[in-house]
Amino acid sequence: MKSTRLLLLGLFTAGLIGAQEISPVFYGQNHWLADGDENRTGYLHLLWPKVKESGVQLIRIGGNAYNVHPPSRVRWTAMVDSVQAIGAEPLLQVPASFTAAQAADLVAHFNGPGRRPIRYWSIGNEPMLHDATPLAEVQAYLLRIATALRVADPSIKILISDEAWLRLPAYEALCGGSLDLTGKDAAGRWLIDGFSFHSYPNGEKFSRHDVVVTGGQKIRHDAKQLVALIEQANLKHGRTGEARLSWALTEVNVTYANPDRDVEGFGNPSFLGGQFLAEVFGIGLEYGALTVAPWCLNETDAVKTDFGFLGLPPDFPPRSSYYHTQMMSRYLKGRFMKTVSPDAMVKLIGARTDDRIAVLVMNQDQAADRTLTLNLRLGEGPWQADANLPAAVTVKIPAQCTRLYLLDGSGRVLRTITYGLAQNLRNLPPQEELFP
Repeated sequence: MKSTRLLLLGLFTAGLIGAQEISPVFYGQNHWLADGDENRTGYLHLLWPKVKESGVQLIRIGGNAYNVHPPSRVRWTAMVDSVQAIGAEPLLQVPASFTAAQAADLVAHFNGPGRRPIRYWSIGNEPMLHDATPLAEVQAYLLRIATALRVADPSIKILISDEAWLRLPAYEALCGGSLDLTGKDAAGRWLIDGFSFHSYPNGEKFSRHDVVVTGGQKIRHDAKQLVALIEQANLKHGRTGEARLSWALTEVNVTYANPDRDVEGFGNPSFLGGQFLAEVFGIGLEYGALTVAPWCLNETDAVKTDFGFLGLPPDFPPRSSYYHTQMMSRYLKGRFMKTVSPDAMVKLIGARTDDRIAVLVMNQDQAADRTLTLNLRLGEGPWQADANLPAAVTVKIPAQCTRLYLLDGSGRVLRTITYGLAQNLRNLPPQEELFP
């Protein structure tokens, strides 16, 4: 099986890393921390205008607390309404403890007459982390609830199984293996639509190097493994076109144990933390993710669990992770565009529409500025972007800085958007420069 998977991985990624369309719900987030969650103080009710301005397209209403202690119907409805009111799509998590009848009733409530239907659904949260639930039991509740969801509304998209990390043996079993859930139900409908997982690649002890280099490498490795499993299941069941399985990263951040709130450091709230999440978005774009949803919108009552892209009350200043999300959601859309960087300290992420080209350049070096020539055709020079144009752009970028280049269809620079440590330290937004 391993050799088959490796072959499929090569074939799949060779065809995937090209001009695939970017999902309309790609830029995600997580609904946390609302006032009263876990009897804690939250501020989401104050933050929705800022959340809307970030450009997020999907917000997951899930996680351990909502799985163990499901919200009341009134509270759940208010959460969904808040997400839909800013133009985002909810991804609603059904608790693993729900019966088939409870799951069906939840769909009937949210997708019934007079409501804007919820399209994206998931089941349970990190079952093998908190409860160490045996995989056979996980498969049993996934099967029970997915079947009920599909009967209640055949049009919805169902994701499983939101593990704390990509536990490969578990995903191998569920995705085309011994506990396969990727086939059809008794009525001939696809039971599920995709797989999701979480990733916090760093623990309590880690370094800046882990954030710049090894953290992204871990997530890339997991994404490649999962897309290979998915392709194998697609081939097994003949899932083509709109029926192809998708994948999602539904929780991610630098670490699950945030060390501090130092903007110049390397924790979740740092400038580098925002660059890290931008790199993860780039990996998701490269491997065709349905959504990448960092954890979370705002969680400020303790340093160790400060994951939010909005900062402390009373002003809730946007953090680096917020502005990187905003830059990418505004300009990196359309189709993914492959880029090549020979420098581990400089990351490139590209996308294009029919008449616009966008390249995000991140200099993660702590001290050295960079000047480089970005060739807009693959195979020409060390720095490359697959725009298939006989042109090049001179890139000048300070240390610890992100600069987005927006080009027209001929490769002419239309504008740059710059956001660096200097802006972050002063709570300033990105700076735009227009070119005639």
